[in-house]
Amino acid sequence: MGEDVKHPMRGLGLSSQCLQEKRLVSAVSVAVEAILAHFSSSRTLVQKFLLVNKALSGDSTINPSLGRLVLHCLCPALHNLLTDGLKPHQSDMIAGRRPNSTWGLVQASTKPPKTQILFNLQVRIGELPELRQSKHRFNAFLLGLLIKCLDLWLSHLQSCTVLETYYHPTSFMRLSVGTCQPLFEELLLVLQPLSLLTFNLDLLFQHHHLEPDVHGPEIRSPPCQDAGTQLST
Repeated sequence: MGEDVKHPMRGLGLSSQCLQEKRLVSAVSVAVEAILAHFSSSRTLVQKFLLVNKALSGDSTINPSLGRLVLHCLCPALHNLLTDGLKPHQSDMIAGRRPNSTWGLVQASTKPPKTQILFNLQVRIGELPELRQSKHRFNAFLLGLLIKCLDLWLSHLQSCTVLETYYHPTSFMRLSVGTCQPLFEELLLVLQPLSLLTFNLDLLFQHHHLEPDVHGPEIRSPPCQDAGTQLST
């Protein structure tokens, strides 16, 4: 609905439109830094008291506060980035007008055989009866990508033809293939440290730990900026 950005980038500077979009990448960066800090501190705790493999510090069963941090910081930051400029609806000759969602974007961008590993994860999540809401499925997909390949999916998504179907021209993802491409490259660099960590996150972590419980109080997650100092209990 918006017009394509007409001001090209000059040198290493960003256009005014890209500077507005930079806040989305900055939010992801804050979440990643909090995860790295928390991962480091919880790894020390796990090694000291459990005397087990250091990889368990990335296991949401052993270290549930890490799972909460991912769901409360990284997932919302990526959700905001990927819903920026997302069209509210799309028209289908068979199904008619139907709403867009991040989960629909996942399904449209993970077609085999090119993205078989992503497709397998998407199908697995879609078959989980506990996950009924689109956003919960999207969050579970991100949890699975941390185990596998978050940056791979984002790079693939950027090259997908579905961008024009799902996004307005002034969206972050549409701009990332043109005027704001350096900003997308910055996003991949921000996420890169996560690929060096070992995650084992329960795809149903949100259902098991964070859904409102009529039998007890809701578990709160620490704020992103303070999460690096919080340890699992």
